[in-house]
Amino acid sequence: MSVKSLLLGGGSHARVLLSVLKEAGSGTVDGVVDPDPGVAQILQLPYLGDDGQLEGLKRAGFCQFLLGLGSTQSCGLREKLYLEAVKWGLVPMSLRHPAAWVSDEVSLGEGSQILTRAVLNGAVKLGDNVLVNTAAVIEHDCRIGDHSHVATGAILCGGVQVGRAVHIGAGAVIRQGLSLGDRCVVAAGAVVVKSVPPETCVMGVPARPSSESLV
Repeated sequence: MSVKSLLLGGGSHARVLLSVLKEAGSGTVDGVVDPDPGVAQILQLPYLGDDGQLEGLKRAGFCQFLLGLGSTQSCGLREKLYLEAVKWGLVPMSLRHPAAWVSDEVSLGEGSQILTRAVLNGAVKLGDNVLVNTAAVIEHDCRIGDHSHVATGAILCGGVQVGRAVHIGAGAVIRQGLSLGDRCVVAAGAVVVKSVPPETCVMGVPARPSSESLV
C-alpha cells in the first residue's frame, strides 16, 4: 500500500521539486496544498486546499509532505509551513537529485532538499528543512541550521557556521571559518569576509550591513 504524500506550496520551486522527484525516482505526491487553486492545473495535481486543511488531510490518510516553497530573502514562511505540517503529524520528505555530490560523511536532517549539481563535502552537517539549491557548494565541516536556504551557485568555504532560517543568496561566497547568525540574509553575489550578526542583511563586495528589510 502506497503512502499518501502532499506537496506543500505550489510555486516555481515546487515545479523544480517535481522534476527532481521524477529524475531521482524517489516517489510521487498525490496533491498540492496552496492558497491558489490555480496551481493545481499548472502542476497537474489534485488540489487539496490551503494549509488550513493540514489537520484534516492527516486524518484523511496523508502521511508525508514535500515542502514546495523556496525563499528569495526571509526563510520565515518556509519555517512556518514546515513546523505547521509537522505539528499535525505529517512526516517531511527529503530529496536528493542524482546529479548532486554528497560525501558519505555528510549528516542530513529531516526534510533536506539537495538539488542538481550541488556539492556537500566531508563532515558537513545540515539541520532539518535545509534547502541546498542548484550548483551550490558547501565545503568541509560547515554546519547549516534548520530551515536555512543556500541558493543557486552560492559557495561556503570550510568551517562556516550557519544559524537558523538563514538565506544565502545566489552566487554569494562565504569565507572559511565565519558564522552567520540566526535569520540573517546574505544578498545575491555578496562576498562575506566577516561574521554576520543575527537578523542582519549584508550585501556587496566585500559584504556590509544594509538597511534593507528582512521580511
